[in-house]
Amino acid sequence: MKWKVKPKAPADFFKKFPEYSPLIGQLLYNRGLKTQAQIDEFFNPDFLEDLHDPFLLKGMRKAVKRIIQAIKKKEKIIIYGDYDADGVCATAILFLTLKSLSFKNLDFYIPDREKENHGLSEKSIRELARSGAKLIITVDCASRDLEEVNLANSLGLDVIITDHHELGNELPSAVALINPLQENGQYPFRDLAGAAVAYKLACALLSAQAEESAGYLEKWLLDLVALATVADVMPLVGENRTLVKYGLAVLAQTRWLGLRELMKLAQVNIKIGQPAVIGQAPPTNLDAYTLGYILGPRLNAAGRMDHANNALRLLLSRDRKEARELAKRLNQTNLTRQNLTDKIVQEVINRLEEKIAKGEQLKLIFEGSSDWPVGLIGLVAGRISGRYCRPTFIYCEKKEKILVSARTIPQFNLIEAIESSAHLLDNFGGHKKAAGFQMRKSNLAKVKKFFHQLAEKKLKEGDLVPQIDIDMELSLEDINWPNHEAIQKFAPFGQANPQPKFSAKGLEVKDARIVGNNGKHLKMELMIFNGQASRGKTFKAIGFNLGDWQDKLKMGDAVDMVFELIVDEWNGHRDLQLKVVDLRPAR
Repeated sequence: MKWKVKPKAPADFFKKFPEYSPLIGQLLYNRGLKTQAQIDEFFNPDFLEDLHDPFLLKGMRKAVKRIIQAIKKKEKIIIYGDYDADGVCATAILFLTLKSLSFKNLDFYIPDREKENHGLSEKSIRELARSGAKLIITVDCASRDLEEVNLANSLGLDVIITDHHELGNELPSAVALINPLQENGQYPFRDLAGAAVAYKLACALLSAQAEESAGYLEKWLLDLVALATVADVMPLVGENRTLVKYGLAVLAQTRWLGLRELMKLAQVNIKIGQPAVIGQAPPTNLDAYTLGYILGPRLNAAGRMDHANNALRLLLSRDRKEARELAKRLNQTNLTRQNLTDKIVQEVINRLEEKIAKGEQLKLIFEGSSDWPVGLIGLVAGRISGRYCRPTFIYCEKKEKILVSARTIPQFNLIEAIESSAHLLDNFGGHKKAAGFQMRKSNLAKVKKFFHQLAEKKLKEGDLVPQIDIDMELSLEDINWPNHEAIQKFAPFGQANPQPKFSAKGLEVKDARIVGNNGKHLKMELMIFNGQASRGKTFKAIGFNLGDWQDKLKMGDAVDMVFELIVDEWNGHRDLQLKVVDLRPAR
């Protein structure tokens, strides 16, 4: 593992912001926050000031006009979503919004991941046309569905597309296309989740209809936006930071029975305080971890192992008993998903280790099976890519079709790579870091060869070494409660705003033992010395999944460490603790 400490901010930067400690100043600099306006928006996101006008999104006015026309004519509207947490939340946002406008001729459609593709399909469009639908509003999909939109138009169906995935050179012939990635758009923020784009349409509709309840509903939908934003791994900067910060406050008071029951089942104990300033989001113990590792996986499990309709029904439920039963079902589905994912990941690891033992040097991983569920291949790709630091393509076979999900490293842009192989594929879509495609089985060998050759050409050996980016090296004097409290102001942490990571050198091991099930975790006591090594202080440390290190350490050893600064709370006592990210013998 390569450790890389980020460059120190220039002296002029620290002079410019003397109110911040050197540690906090460095964290601001590392995150590209270099002006007073940027810092103010980051630390004090404002719901009224920092959310952009939805009508700045290209296509918004056309979309609102067509939807209002459908409402007045009582035409049947279908909200067409995707089967992941982002798509499910986006579908719920628009469904709840149109219901709030007292519109009843409304339904939703989410494809079956096992039987249908991501986005629009010929089968679904013909089915919706037969049902009497006149307007389809897509959420989190369809930016590249040219043929499908043309088919819908030929059958008398208008289509409005809301999405955030990469666009192709040609755009679908929709009534309106709302995607922040469109060229020549005026919208100042490009990294919205699919649910956030749907939320913008919801806000625009409520505004255009001059609903008295507009502001009320806009705020109560924020928990769904925040959940989708984190679950879809969108960067938590700019407008997303505001959406998530306020969304967490809303989640702590959520109006949606399904989310309440899901949190109760997951033993999420909600705490909420008073805002320091009127208008600010009230503080809560809920955080990005709650969204990304507790609620998001349970919603995603429905689409991966069963049908996403179950997750959507949970979010829309107004019956406590129904919500409780659906929450139980999603929770059990998620447990099944976890166990099966672990099994497949181990199977892939065994294959790769066998290849490595034979001396194979691969810059790209491309593995698959007819036994692997399509709903899990993306998760497996992410785990394997993270472990081996390589672009990873995981596929499942379905008769004569191959369905592929890919995850990558920063040096290998998936969309560019997949677009260059489009002549071999049936369809594809996604982002530069996570994407998927489908092809005929007869093209599998050609596609494998193509991507392996591309990786050989584009990737250097240095690109394939896992790297930890370290915010700064800390001294003993830096590890204190004021700095910890200041670090917490950077939350919510996530993509593009990670939990700060620090390094320290020459820590003396005072104690080391294994804890947890099967001795997976490493519990330590470490002495950290000041710069002159004339005095020191003992800190507790916990290394999750680092239990193997116990046999490599003895009392008195000196180690270097990368860590996060966390709090250990036990029986009313609070102590600063080091959460070990990586360690090595002192150099």
